[in-house]
Amino acid sequence: MAMNNKRRKLEGVDIPPKAPASPATPVMSAFAARQQLWGAPSAVAKTPVNKNPTPAQKDPTPAKTIPTRRNKRGAAKEQVSTPVNEDPTPDLNRERGGSIPPSPILSPVLGTLIPPVVRERQPQYSSLKPHKKNYQQKPDGCVALRTPDGERLVILGSYGIGVHQGEATIAGAQLTPLDPVQWVHAPHCHALPVLRTSEDTVVELHPHPAADGLRQLAKLNPAFGKLWNEVPTQGVPSKKDSTFQILFSPEDVPKKVALQELVSPPEWNKKLASLIATKRKGASSPIFFLCGPKSSGKSTFGKLLANRLITDRAGNKNAPWSPIYILDIDPGQPEFGPPGVISLVKLTSPNLQPPFCHPTLEPVTSMIRSHAIAAVTPALDPEHFIECVMDLFTTYQTQTHPGEKKKPPMVVNTPGWIQGLGLDILSDLVKGIKPTEVVYMSTEGPEETISGLQAAISFIPTTAFSTLPSQNTTEILSPSRIPSSLRTMQAMSYFHLLPSLSTWNSTPLSHAPPWRVRYTGPDRGFRGILCYDYQPSPRILAEAINGMVLALVKISNLAALRGLDNIIEAGSGKMPLIDNPMGKSLDPKFSELVGLVLVRGVDERRGELQLLTPVGMGGVEKGEGRLVLVMGKFDTPSWCYSEELFRGFRGCMGVRTGGRGGRFGGLGGIWGGVR
Repeated sequence: MAMNNKRRKLEGVDIPPKAPASPATPVMSAFAARQQLWGAPSAVAKTPVNKNPTPAQKDPTPAKTIPTRRNKRGAAKEQVSTPVNEDPTPDLNRERGGSIPPSPILSPVLGTLIPPVVRERQPQYSSLKPHKKNYQQKPDGCVALRTPDGERLVILGSYGIGVHQGEATIAGAQLTPLDPVQWVHAPHCHALPVLRTSEDTVVELHPHPAADGLRQLAKLNPAFGKLWNEVPTQGVPSKKDSTFQILFSPEDVPKKVALQELVSPPEWNKKLASLIATKRKGASSPIFFLCGPKSSGKSTFGKLLANRLITDRAGNKNAPWSPIYILDIDPGQPEFGPPGVISLVKLTSPNLQPPFCHPTLEPVTSMIRSHAIAAVTPALDPEHFIECVMDLFTTYQTQTHPGEKKKPPMVVNTPGWIQGLGLDILSDLVKGIKPTEVVYMSTEGPEETISGLQAAISFIPTTAFSTLPSQNTTEILSPSRIPSSLRTMQAMSYFHLLPSLSTWNSTPLSHAPPWRVRYTGPDRGFRGILCYDYQPSPRILAEAINGMVLALVKISNLAALRGLDNIIEAGSGKMPLIDNPMGKSLDPKFSELVGLVLVRGVDERRGELQLLTPVGMGGVEKGEGRLVLVMGKFDTPSWCYSEELFRGFRGCMGVRTGGRGGRFGGLGGIWGGVR
């Protein structure tokens, strides 16, 4: 109080001292006031009790008693009396089941806005009540389900879906008895797809043959652990080694796991039906351009749309599925391929698994063309990013279904960079691709982004623009995986994948036999190493690339180098470095990605690189000697340095050699370590 009086004297204003608080208005902390406004008692700060209360006027507003609730530990909370709200305005948040978060509240104590409480939505489990007539466990691990009334099934794990009678839908895909078994990976780190059956439907669930290999990666990295069905199903017979689990009740959910179902809001369903109608009646090839902020649901909506487009039979139940194309241009979180890569993909079957479960394409899909951005964001080289995207789009126009007037539809999934330079990139892509419709996945702006996109399509009379609400990501209080963790899982899954076997190798990469690639002599295995954005000193090039991820790029013409003809022999090992002082990138018109490689070691005495990659000899031989290793700003593969520690693996390291010496080949034998 003394300091306040001094300040008043200095300011020259005679302000009377503040009156003490009335006993009728007790002083409370901000936390206690917030708890009172939310209708719950404070567990930390309690209102002090006045021992000599003064008479106060009675509040004419009647009070109602909130019923006793129980917290997570089962302890009952005390009853609180609050004034009855006589405002007739309906509670929209309550009527819509909590899908709209409550508005901020003005605190009478602090005079500031208090953020609303986002209450966790209780997950809905399977509606099927299992008994002998509708649930049958077979000796081979399959489960036969009969749903005479139509049911919803929430399934955790890896499984296959075979429809024997009726119809079923999952993640936008419509399945009938004419369709083959569709394989699903459903870990709880992603939203679980809900299997819905119509009346009089018979569905058979199959164990996934690749489930064990994917689960073995948990021995190398804890990020892959505790993602699947780890709690035995309660109340129904099952095998302990089953690859999936139907969630009938909360007891079936693994402990300390926040489940989220794959939900399509009504606005999304309406837009999906509209886009399907556009495909059916459109004379030209429909192209749907999806954009929006980060975590707004672009990938989720794109997956639902793609599955609907593939399985839509246009009213003819006997018609086969129709292929579609995906222009996957989000290098930070790609749906197909490892991080740092964009691609044009042809899909012929529904996509029913998260990205880290298909880091490279399976035989049922086809990778048409891909480019290495060599970074997880287009900011490394925006001009090169736009060139790569437009090259993929040109490939779609010229090389897919030649001679056909109407090509299959294409879905474009874009990065979440929507402001500043990111908005300029999106605007340039819209002008170049000229999509049928631009779908912006947010109704809350930013206003400059929406107006910028609308200005970009104002000169394209055939392009429509629409907005959709973002997906609700606030319902899970503590997400089990963040984007950087998912990128790590996707990169790790990529390098451990065995494409020929469609499974994963759980051996630490430090003990996997690498390719020995010569980089000296006239018959070296690649032309040189090209550095994007930043070129290190030639004398430390070996140290700069050792243990890092590089892109293996095939060039069809020397014009791809853009005049970069000077090759420097870097370091004591004379490693070929393509001199790039201006930070140029390869021309995407004359180059394409073969795959990513991990440099496990550099043998300067032999003049060899030891490379780990899931790319087979077939993909390497297609390079015809015109191969370039690109170094950029890929994520540091720190995950591979600790695999041996988690696994506790001890053994010798082999060397994988190819049949063609001088390229991906060399002396065979077993190595005891990297020299």
